[in-house]
Amino acid sequence: MQTPKPENVMNPPTVLLLDDDPNTLIALHAILDRTNATVIECEDGRCAITWCTQNSTNIDVMVSDVILPDSNGPEVVRKVKPLRPLMRLLFISGFSLGELRKKGLLRDEDLAPGKTEFLQKPFSPETFLRCVNDLLTT
Repeated sequence: MQTPKPENVMNPPTVLLLDDDPNTLIALHAILDRTNATVIECEDGRCAITWCTQNSTNIDVMVSDVILPDSNGPEVVRKVKPLRPLMRLLFISGFSLGELRKKGLLRDEDLAPGKTEFLQKPFSPETFLRCVNDLLTT
């Protein structure tokens, strides 16, 4: 099967990956490499916040695990979003959206229509790239 490539994007996108699982970071980075995306990896919320505050590089999409050891993805996004208002978001988790909402980890305001997607792990590379592409083209 052909790997979907981001459409209607003049330059390769920049994607920030935030996940505490090194295997997830490696796998998602490898998938994004097929699209020529620039990939920034962070293993915790502190790293993502520091990177976003100390660098001026545009981030097109941030892919964040919801549950992190030092914080949670939505908390990190709330801190960096004012610095990156055009950044799109893809939250990922081994828990369902319903479970995350019930636990109060993902709120309705964290899921802005057209600017935010959610994928439950595990997901296929094609599904992941389709979500990233949807975020880049909306």
